Amino acid sequence: MAAKQESQNWLLESHKNKHKRAATEPPFLLLASRWATVSLGRRHMSKYDHQEYQKALFHLACELDMPDRVLQPVRHLVDCSLGRIYWNDWLRSDAVDPDWTPTPGDHDDPPWHRVDGWPDMGGDYLYRKWSRRAQLWMQWHSVDAWHVADWLITAQSDGHAWLANVDDQGRPKKLMKCGSIDRLVHEATKGLCDRNARLARDVVLGPTDEHFIYDLGAGHTLVELRSRAALRKEGTLLRHCIGQGSYDDLLGDPEVVLASVRDPDGTPLATLEVRGGFIRQFRSQSNSEPPDAVKDLVAGAADTFGWRDWRDRPGSRADDRDYPPEAAVILHGLPPPRRRG
Repeated sequence: MAAKQESQNWLLESHKNKHKRAATEPPFLLLASRWATVSLGRRHMSKYDHQEYQKALFHLACELDMPDRVLQPVRHLVDCSLGRIYWNDWLRSDAVDPDWTPTPGDHDDPPWHRVDGWPDMGGDYLYRKWSRRAQLWMQWHSVDAWHVADWLITAQSDGHAWLANVDDQGRPKKLMKCGSIDRLVHEATKGLCDRNARLARDVVLGPTDEHFIYDLGAGHTLVELRSRAALRKEGTLLRHCIGQGSYDDLLGDPEVVLASVRDPDGTPLATLEVRGGFIRQFRSQSNSEPPDAVKDLVAGAADTFGWRDWRDRPGSRADDRDYPPEAAVILHGLPPPRRRG
């Protein structure tokens, strides 16, 4: 038993050393050594014609765990987006080591996983191989993958125009230009923003969700956000982080005011966070700094309620950066004539 364990440890170490050497070798050398045995007749074959490609896509679809009625209408979109990226990720991994792979990320000593399907066990090792690879890939990318899938479902059901702009194989060019999961997520986020904004506008909030607190003049109002639903709608319409859950715990705190500046039509223009009487954040569309006109409107409310700049609180410094990581824009100060001592 000890000898067997020692043999397994030696095998794992040899694979680790192979990856360390690969990190210092030019990529073309890796590819050359990997494909040197490919026959001349197959050198022009597309990598998507590989005999295992469809097996790989099948197991990825299983791991997405979507009902057939949802998956089937977008299966072709999933295959040429998530499926293609998934396949290419494993091709790059196999170019270094087709048997073992480390957990991706910035790790000094990452966990290692055997991904060759255990051919020594006999039976359908290709099934085991791609089942395991799909499980691992989804462990590492599940949130992003489902985000992209949500976008594809929305695009198909709403008939987005980009679906008709296809290459000679009928694949949407918008998807084919994405070479990584990050790029797919970027496109999905853009595509879903408009959808989410439309849905948010249809959400009707009641008096327990938001409450009028100040008339800003010129038909504008300041409304306090009092529920998770109110935060979600505000964050979706303004495309910033207040609706992503990190502010939910502040609801009901008497020392905290989360408020929305509304135009005469009730459309949010900017969001205000006040803690202990000090304005901590003031953000507009996509985390941008509010226009001066909006600042001037809020100056009256700040004067009435005695709100002051966050940097003026006791014990703060001029260079104080005591802001949460999601804070993108900080109110630098209301117009001086309207600030209180």
